Amino acid sequence: MPDSPDRRYRGGTTQASVPFTTPPVAPSAPAPATSRPSSLARVAARAARSLEGKVFLAVLSAALAFSAYTGHVWEDYWITFRASRNLATGHGLVFTSGERLHTFTSPLGVLLPAGLSWLTGSASDDLVVWLFRLVSMTALAAGMVLLLRLALRLQRHRLSSILTVALVALDAKTLDFSINGMETGLLVFFLALTLHGLLVAGPRRALRIGVGWAGLMWTRPDGCVYIAILAATALVFPPDTTAGRTRTELWKTLLRAGFVGAVLYLPWFAWAWWYYGSPVPHTVVAKATNGPGFSPLDLAARLLLSPFSFASTIDVRWQVFMPPDAYFGGWHYTLQATCLGLALVASFAWLVPLLRAETRMLSLAFFLAMAFLNDVVQYLAAWYLPAVEVFGYLTIGFLFDQVFSLATRLPELGWDRGWFRRLPLVLRVSAAALIAGQASVTVCVARQMAEQQELIENGIRRPIGMWLRDHARTPHDTVFLEPLGYIGYYSQLKMLDYPGLSSREMVDARRRLGPANENQAYLELKPDWLVLRPAEVRRPNPIIDPTRLGELYELVQVFDASDRVRAVPWLAGREYLQNDQTFLVFHRKSG
Repeated sequence: MPDSPDRRYRGGTTQASVPFTTPPVAPSAPAPATSRPSSLARVAARAARSLEGKVFLAVLSAALAFSAYTGHVWEDYWITFRASRNLATGHGLVFTSGERLHTFTSPLGVLLPAGLSWLTGSASDDLVVWLFRLVSMTALAAGMVLLLRLALRLQRHRLSSILTVALVALDAKTLDFSINGMETGLLVFFLALTLHGLLVAGPRRALRIGVGWAGLMWTRPDGCVYIAILAATALVFPPDTTAGRTRTELWKTLLRAGFVGAVLYLPWFAWAWWYYGSPVPHTVVAKATNGPGFSPLDLAARLLLSPFSFASTIDVRWQVFMPPDAYFGGWHYTLQATCLGLALVASFAWLVPLLRAETRMLSLAFFLAMAFLNDVVQYLAAWYLPAVEVFGYLTIGFLFDQVFSLATRLPELGWDRGWFRRLPLVLRVSAAALIAGQASVTVCVARQMAEQQELIENGIRRPIGMWLRDHARTPHDTVFLEPLGYIGYYSQLKMLDYPGLSSREMVDARRRLGPANENQAYLELKPDWLVLRPAEVRRPNPIIDPTRLGELYELVQVFDASDRVRAVPWLAGREYLQNDQTFLVFHRKSG
């Protein structure tokens, strides 16, 4: 059945669905085709297209500026790119030649760099990085245009739409992970396409949702979780119920979208199963090995208690709107309080009956996505957060729009006295302050990542990889370490990393030893080299038990950038760099 036309007016929903809307106006006689309203509609359409172009160029320019200033290439990119380059040079889609192991998470994240490397003759790794950046930041800018269209269609005020898009586009993690070799720009685009299909009715709705779902799966293995969350929340708070649509029709649309998505994703699923023996990435298996696990009852209890649990600063609510890896410290408490407050408001807005269905749907999606990271994944990685942030920022934008609509109606309600009279101005200033604050934090993160790239990635980790390559006795020397990316790529040696992202041997050893003794895996695997941070050498920790370290290994090299990190005059989040400012290289003693 074809989708019925969307019966909403531009910028809002029908009177029944919005508690704070202006009274309906009596219909007037139809205007002729050449009437002024028709001209105004054309002007509005041109203005919207102009705004979309401006947003696209603004986001693309911001991403380019962030790239040019920081030069940031994320550690995990080099894990993936080692497999990409092997494919481009005819050695197969593998991390170590001859070992068919699924050592990456994103199919698009590995195939696009592989194609770019092949097209350029594998002549320059830096050129491939920049080409992939351009693809990713273009996808991010296109995703922002889709979110703008969605916001202009469903929100009553253009200020709300600008605020919504600005919060997403200027987010530091979203910008950084869209330019540093990760797949976030692609992820945001497919997420925006999915949301546009779910929230904006019209032609090819099932196709929009289905392509978005397939794109999420081609981008990340946990895309299926966000697919399930969005489908479930759309059914709980159907965004089109007030426009004459029913849950039954929505079910049919979702089923058609599921078929489209399955057909588009099936080729990779089938090929990965044939090539690797399993469609599940080995990286997922490695991270889950010896994990704490959970039961359905335990998960339900955590969800019920989540409003009252704030024991850990690694809780997703503390970190979701903060700069990347902010739990290392170095950020002002006022930023922490502001981000936590916004996260709490956005995560529980779905409980308020007066809010629009779209707002409640997005809020519930935000709540469930954070619960997934907190209670199922139980591992807070900065690149997991941009997808969750999209739900949160959209919720904030829709909440702002509804409150602003109420503020502009106060004179009609007789509440335009005292400070109520200034409420619209207060809200405008608040929107401007949020946008300015978001931009300021991103500038600080750009400074942080520029120093991270120069002092840590180029100054420590890449040289370690090159030093190991030059000092290895054979090309088959093995290396035990945690930071796999730069060191693994530039050494091109066999890596026995913790937790075993590129090593089946490490995962098997950890599984045999169990969670209490897995830090003794290096004693069983007997790597030729160890690359450790000083803190990992001083006392037993999840990565290594150093009790017998001195008996079996000798320290042969120290790579230290602590003086250079300390000398940087102004640096927000300095502790993040300090975590990786020193590495110790050990070699196995003969005999």
